[in-house]
Amino acid sequence: MDVTMKLNRRSVLGAIGMIGVGTGAAFGSGAFTTVEAQREVEVNVLGGDNGINRLNPDGDEDANNLPGAIEERENEIADNITGNFADVLVDTSSNNIAVKDSDDTFYDGEELFPVGLDTYNNVDENYVSLVANDVTIVFGPDGNKLPSNATLTQNDLFALVSDGDFTVAFTSEDATNARLITKIGGGDVADTGTAAGSTASGTVNAGTTLLNTTVDTGETATETEDLTIEITEN
Repeated sequence: MDVTMKLNRRSVLGAIGMIGVGTGAAFGSGAFTTVEAQREVEVNVLGGDNGINRLNPDGDEDANNLPGAIEERENEIADNITGNFADVLVDTSSNNIAVKDSDDTFYDGEELFPVGLDTYNNVDENYVSLVANDVTIVFGPDGNKLPSNATLTQNDLFALVSDGDFTVAFTSEDATNARLITKIGGGDVADTGTAAGSTASGTVNAGTTLLNTTVDTGETATETEDLTIEITEN
């Protein structure tokens, strides 16, 4: 049974089913030089608020020694997410990948959930949850822009974490030109609405799965697309 879920990042998550995560690429205006490029993917979780889950308003959590209340809240969020479905996270350890909020405030990965080194196995504090946080992923932030018109591979960009058995599928639509994200986990990102099994996907079964991602930076600053992430219980 597939049930479309609305997620509230700050409350206990409900019934298991299929979760749609809509992402739109916003690329600013103007033309690129042939030397560098910046691409942004805005990630929106259905039913989520516009906040950032920093757990501590000061954002000064120590991943090696979390305060008691912060550690308790961190574990509560992790249990709610992975106990009911799967978390999808993005790796911000590379200088070429960053995350920001709707006010264009940039965050270090360890400032946002999960902040504990042992919250998820095989996932460190540089990974940012796309379920718990409302963020925009920036490919090529200022000072570390990417070459334009290039095809790049980002190893282990996405992580899937769950206590259950789930498939996570990635589809794309409304691209004005070539897609930004073309491959995830070795599979081509297909059009939204294609048959199951014909698009990029990954599976996670009571553990962690890491997925490599291919990014085509494109030639202009006007390309847009919507990337949809669907999480389905097996």
